Amino acid sequence: MTRTNRFKAAVLAGASAVTLLLLGQLARAQETDNTRDFVVRGQVPKVCTIAAPTIGAGQVVNFLSLTGGTLQVDQLTDPVTLSTRAASAQVNFAAVCNYAHQIVLESQNNGLWRSELGLTPAPTGFSDAVPYTATLAWGPVNNRFEADASARRIRDSAQLVDQPVVGDVTLRLDIQPGATNLQTNAPLVSGVYRDTLRLTVEPQ
Repeated sequence: MTRTNRFKAAVLAGASAVTLLLLGQLARAQETDNTRDFVVRGQVPKVCTIAAPTIGAGQVVNFLSLTGGTLQVDQLTDPVTLSTRAASAQVNFAAVCNYAHQIVLESQNNGLWRSELGLTPAPTGFSDAVPYTATLAWGPVNNRFEADASARRIRDSAQLVDQPVVGDVTLRLDIQPGATNLQTNAPLVSGVYRDTLRLTVEPQ
């Protein structure tokens, strides 16, 4: 082959290589053009909910059935001593909280206090309030709350919960026999004794 022919052959070979390279780049460009990413998004709000209370089956001593939001002690006093009779009940609240939160238990009166305002203080030898304990269980929380009836006031307890929780909040109420605000086994002045418990799940 002459020198001129060899030169032409080299030029043609180089042109062919360039052509193949360009075709490869074009194919990659077409592949890229045929692919698109897009993002699908959604958002879950921070929510805590508590359902209405229900009585735990087989967990009731000296309480009547729960009516709405009222739990009635069957017989608050012993018929002979007129002091406090023992009572206990477990109340359940179906609940869910999908973020870290706190759960707060509040007693409006810090015990069962006589509603009537008449005799203050109670006559000598009598009592006019009944202490009780409330045991709260919710996720990792297991807290004993004392409504000691030492004074008629708001009393509360807040527990931090550093995780979402779903399930039942269980609240066990216990009244000890003979428990009163002034003296063990003291008779209670007649009247209606009551307290309001408030359960709240809320941001920390």
